[in-house]
Amino acid sequence: MRSLMPAGDAPSLRANFARCAIDLALEHHSALVRVVEAGEYGTGGALLRPVLEASTIGYWFVYVATCSEIQALPTTSVDNPKVDIPKLGDMLKSLIPTFPDIQKMSDGLKTGGTAKWLHKYTHGGTPQLTRRVNGGWTKGEIMLTLIRGDMFSDLAACLETVIAPNAPLAKYGFSYRDELAFELQTTFGTDPIPQQPHSLPVAQLLEEGCGPPFA
Repeated sequence: MRSLMPAGDAPSLRANFARCAIDLALEHHSALVRVVEAGEYGTGGALLRPVLEASTIGYWFVYVATCSEIQALPTTSVDNPKVDIPKLGDMLKSLIPTFPDIQKMSDGLKTGGTAKWLHKYTHGGTPQLTRRVNGGWTKGEIMLTLIRGDMFSDLAACLETVIAPNAPLAKYGFSYRDELAFELQTTFGTDPIPQQPHSLPVAQLLEEGCGPPFA
């Protein structure tokens, strides 16, 4: 996937931030695969939320963030910025008008929701602790972690096709997304996922570059 990413400069501050988020998601995914290969399955699970979070940040920049919000962000390395990216739940809510199915993920991250395991994996909740005993992580659980990681990072990579035309990436990214959906269904008996389009909605906000990209 990384070999299909653009090598040139970003056209604007908005695109620059979005591409940084995409790159972070791909880096987290690479790390997830490496630690799973090393048998560190808990750490692999802990990385799922950061992969999803980085991907969501990219979509927030492309489809939601206003120029004033973007221009308020620091463009140099600061560990404690006064202004930063919104929380994951807030970003998901803001993306629902463009991607209605995100409502399910948004609801799932609420207290008692079906996706709270993402938080518990990252922050050492009981789903992590109980897998220290009783046989540890099963093969199926490990495979599910890898499929989820692939899906989250593929989601991030496909966003690049909105920032700039990229036929090879679109062909690979959206086809691989379909393969993952089929693997999830056939391996774990999940409900079939309806066929999704092989493109993402046009982002009108990209026309508002919000200034030159940072160095």
